[in-house]
Amino acid sequence: MLTCAKCGSALSNDANYCQYCGKAVKPKQGKKRRGNGQGSVYPTPSGKYLAIATIGYYLDEAGSLHRKTRSKVFAKKSDAIAALPGLHSDPRRDEKRELTFKQLYDLWLPTHRAGPDTMACYKAAVRYLEPVWMMRISDIDIDDLQDCLDSCPKGKRTRQNMRTLAGLVYKYGIPRHVVPENLNLAQYLTVEGEGPAHRASFTDLQIERIRQTVGKVYGAEQVLMMIYLGFRLSEFLELTVDQYNAAAGCFIGGAKTAAGKNRIVTVSPKIAKYVAAAVSRGPGPVIRKEDGRPYTRYEWGDAVFYPVLEAAGIENPMVKIAGAVDRHMYTPHTCRHTFATLMKRVAGASRDKQELIGHASEEMLKYYQDVDVADLKKITDAL
Repeated sequence: MLTCAKCGSALSNDANYCQYCGKAVKPKQGKKRRGNGQGSVYPTPSGKYLAIATIGYYLDEAGSLHRKTRSKVFAKKSDAIAALPGLHSDPRRDEKRELTFKQLYDLWLPTHRAGPDTMACYKAAVRYLEPVWMMRISDIDIDDLQDCLDSCPKGKRTRQNMRTLAGLVYKYGIPRHVVPENLNLAQYLTVEGEGPAHRASFTDLQIERIRQTVGKVYGAEQVLMMIYLGFRLSEFLELTVDQYNAAAGCFIGGAKTAAGKNRIVTVSPKIAKYVAAAVSRGPGPVIRKEDGRPYTRYEWGDAVFYPVLEAAGIENPMVKIAGAVDRHMYTPHTCRHTFATLMKRVAGASRDKQELIGHASEEMLKYYQDVDVADLKKITDAL
């Protein structure tokens, strides 16, 4: 029941006027269509609509607080409402999030003040972080950086310099909104000899369980392909059909590094039929969504990798890495570790195994280039 604001008489819910004193009844206000912070739309004198959103606050010289807004005018109200979410994004910040590790390093380098010997150490260390040079800083995870340290052919001191350098680059990027979630991954890196690193691999039984889910769970064959190809996840998702040589039974691809770029990776018979089916879909990424679009690294993990492990009955608890980071015991990078573990069991020249997994220093590139596809196939056929 409504109550008249003037005389206090009880009124029916559908009353427009009080039947006793004649006062108009204020209609009940409907639910607010947009929550606080989502922005507002106002009509303008010209008949158009102004979409406006608060993107922050600032203090003037007198100490008064003011809103910082972003706005845009539209001919239709519906267009103005639809544009509100976009007003909250900062194009400059979005552009920063596209920076690669090398681009951020190049911005940091002239700002750092240290002695010539220290700077020379950093310039030497960054060479061994080359596998992540062309990756967006927001896409790099702990496995990518740890893999760089583990692959470095130099001594413990160089690896410590790599970790220190990565930390400095992240510290430079955090206040500039380049690094997401204010996270410095360098603090979780482990240099060999300082403590245990996270290097979980799948057991033979777990691999067999994954194999048994093929045809029952979407993407199970993709996880097997990751295990027997040994690519990093970013490399795996960037593989295209034209990089597959069906006659030789190998892929020619990999990261943009001295050891990893355009390396030859032969296909194990255990995944040959899955590779054949994947490349038969026509030009484009070998691994793609059902609608043909490529996966991002995180999409593939959430949509394929983790559901496959769950379906295969593989427990994947959260563990602490380097005593600090909570993460799953098994991640997509586990496939690469498993590939390296499988290679230890089979005979083969060290240079051939280095070619397959893409671990080599720039100085040793000539040594590792002298490989034969037949020799590589002997290794992958025996996995």
